[in-house]
Amino acid sequence: MNKNGIKKFSEKEGTMNKQTKHIYWMVVIAGCGLVGTCLGLCVNVAGLFFTPVASEFGIGRGSVSATLTVYNLVHAFTGLLAAKTVLRFGFRRTVLFGTFLQTAATFLLALCHSVLPMLLLNGVRGFGSGLIGTVMVTIMLNYWFNKDNALMTSIALGFAGLSGAVFSPVLSSLITASGWRTAYMVMAGVILLFNLPALLFPIALKPEIVGREPYGGVRQADSDQQTVTAPQKISVSMFLVLAVFAACAAGNAALPPHFSGLAESCGLASIGALMVSVCMVSNTTGKVILGAMIDRFGARISVSIYTVIIAVSAVFLAFSRTAVILVGAACLYGLCYSLGTVATPILAREMFPPSQYSNAYPKLAMTTTVSNAVFTTVAGAMYDISGSYTPVCLMMCCMILTSLIMVQTAYRLKGRQAG
Repeated sequence: MNKNGIKKFSEKEGTMNKQTKHIYWMVVIAGCGLVGTCLGLCVNVAGLFFTPVASEFGIGRGSVSATLTVYNLVHAFTGLLAAKTVLRFGFRRTVLFGTFLQTAATFLLALCHSVLPMLLLNGVRGFGSGLIGTVMVTIMLNYWFNKDNALMTSIALGFAGLSGAVFSPVLSSLITASGWRTAYMVMAGVILLFNLPALLFPIALKPEIVGREPYGGVRQADSDQQTVTAPQKISVSMFLVLAVFAACAAGNAALPPHFSGLAESCGLASIGALMVSVCMVSNTTGKVILGAMIDRFGARISVSIYTVIIAVSAVFLAFSRTAVILVGAACLYGLCYSLGTVATPILAREMFPPSQYSNAYPKLAMTTTVSNAVFTTVAGAMYDISGSYTPVCLMMCCMILTSLIMVQTAYRLKGRQAG
């Protein structure tokens, strides 16, 4: 009788464990979908529309790239409200509202005949994405995963690159065959499809809301955090150092949307979409590799290696006029996405205790988005003024080297604070 009882209990426990593992993967898949729309579709392939829209409207690319700037700025500031909004109105309602704004605004972009309504609609898209984008996804993953957090974060955020890599040639071909207006309509449908897992899966912002525990169990630090009666003040010096790192790292991600224009300026327009595609592949794989490297070698060494590779690739993009080299440099340059999205939250997690993380990271995330928005427009304006992307690439090289200095500075500050 005891043997049978033990056997039945074991089978039941195995079934429960299997179901439990499924829900953790549901969280990651939902995060992948949300990041895929907010970054992969709304940002990473946005550059494909710059040239055809500018040509039809008879304006400069810098003016059209301002639509992405508006999107990123609104996305950034709305991200500060993400955690509070989802806790007040619930995960599903927030995702539903954000999805509606993203889908409707993207569809309406196809009906625009001047840049002004496109600016307004990108503001609407940015608001929806800010509520359900990277800030909410990263915080959700921190709640759900105490074990393998860096890996799961890199997988979810890496989907931005994968979706960009897949849909860059698709949308490019669609623009060529049917026009940019049709491409926007198709993009609206893809956004809805990508957000469906977050709408349909039985998940929430925190695992305890659906009766689960974080993967890997509750950390002692998390238990200690519950006894804190007031939030601890963030170290201003540490925050400023990480903010400069985040700004420089995210600013570099403003260059890939201009790859199509860069290729065209070199007389190699045919490789523009390929440059974007290989960059997005590097975007995805680079994030997963960075997560694995951090687990093995630590964030300081891993992030430093990435910054050096990106700096070298920026130099090749600045001076090379050979198709093979430009494509290879674009592939390596795609690693820059890993710094703004994966390295920033992981460095914040290392530099700030749990009681400060939820206060510090949303501000750093806002810094990354604002920086990307500003430098997207700066890059377009610099090209309009100089007629070349060489100054833009050299500026990006200087910025990424600055981020390398900030990483070393952050660890020195951490050592002094520990001492």
